[in-house]
Amino acid sequence: MKGRLLSFALILSVFFVASPRVVLASETDALLNKLVEKKILTVEEAQEVRNEMAQESGPSAKVREADTKDVVKNLPGGSWLNTVKWGGDLRLRHETQFRDPAIMRNRERFRLRYGFTATPVKPLEIGVKMGTGTSGDPLSNNQTFTNTFDKKAIFVDLAYAKYTPWSWFSVTGGKMNNPFKTTDIVWDPDVTPEGVALQLKSPQAIPVLKEWLPVRPFANLGAFPLAELNTTKGHPAVYAYQGGADIDLPFFGMGFQPSVAYYDFQGIKNVLVSNVTTASAGAAGNTTFSSAGTRFAYDYNIVDVLGRLTVPDVIGQPVALIGDWVYNTAYASPDSSVGKIDNRGAWQAGLEVGQVTEKFGSLKGFYYYKRLENNATFGPLTDSDFGAGGTNHHGHIFGAQMGLNKWASLGLKYYKTVEINGTRNHNDTLFADLQFVF
Repeated sequence: MKGRLLSFALILSVFFVASPRVVLASETDALLNKLVEKKILTVEEAQEVRNEMAQESGPSAKVREADTKDVVKNLPGGSWLNTVKWGGDLRLRHETQFRDPAIMRNRERFRLRYGFTATPVKPLEIGVKMGTGTSGDPLSNNQTFTNTFDKKAIFVDLAYAKYTPWSWFSVTGGKMNNPFKTTDIVWDPDVTPEGVALQLKSPQAIPVLKEWLPVRPFANLGAFPLAELNTTKGHPAVYAYQGGADIDLPFFGMGFQPSVAYYDFQGIKNVLVSNVTTASAGAAGNTTFSSAGTRFAYDYNIVDVLGRLTVPDVIGQPVALIGDWVYNTAYASPDSSVGKIDNRGAWQAGLEVGQVTEKFGSLKGFYYYKRLENNATFGPLTDSDFGAGGTNHHGHIFGAQMGLNKWASLGLKYYKTVEINGTRNHNDTLFADLQFVF
């Protein structure tokens, strides 16, 4: 017995020395079975070897894990590698557009985004995210199943550094998530601005008010170039300012978040559309005129007043009410070749009921009404789904989402829209989504 076990141990030792790889369980079983077949070991002896190897594998794994951590710590800057967090999402979508007078359109689409955040030192966060999309489209990561299975492009969706020296202050530079409280009137949800942003927020309520009305103010500021700075093309950019507060109302656990933002789009008026944006949508509903090319007729100095009221429990479900009013305050001189700015207002009201959690069957439903006039906001950046994008639409948005588990959900969304001015084209759109988070 001992002699045969010694022989087997010698064979295993030679095998391990000759191969740099760790022997997999299936390979070990194959070797043991062959030794049993050759009558070098009995079935019982082979099982005894398996049991001994299983008992040794646990401590060995822990040793390897500890060794790996030591190696990481000894690498240049290695300690921060343990702070890297990976994540992303995948959305599969069926889309139907009911268009009048154009014909109905059906397409299958997907969106993939993945990336990481890392903290080399505690106040500093580095974020990188890649995503599918189309060159020249700042509004969407969608890719359509088309062109006989062609390869789909991946672009940089986020690339930023965020420095937070104090809990109430942070500065972010690069291509970032939208730092402002907003709805999709001014900003499409998938827009990732490029530039620099400052964010200030009070972690505690204002002392003189906290006894009867806890108020935690916040402020956001940003400077974002829209095109390369060039004196022959103007200096297209947006400078943004926002102030608001999170307020705990003294009844029913309600919360209220009012905010006022001012978005100053500069270098837009009288500038060629192609020198401001290369997006296929162009001016996207904004008024233009022709003078050695198509040019924006107006500036966009946008006031955005937003309010969100939340009630944590209405018949067992959270409820939120949203109101958003937008107005373009830009001045147009009476002698302008395109006249006084008109159609410069927008508003949206919405209701959200329920919450999607990791519990199967958890539900959220929502409804919004939106009116978005031609020159209320900068068309190339507003929601690309409402009325097929841009401005000059009004209509309804219905939707529901159901949680499947911690990583997956189902969603339905329906847009019913019509043009405000010009030909009353309809563009009603249905989305059916299956989304995964990882």
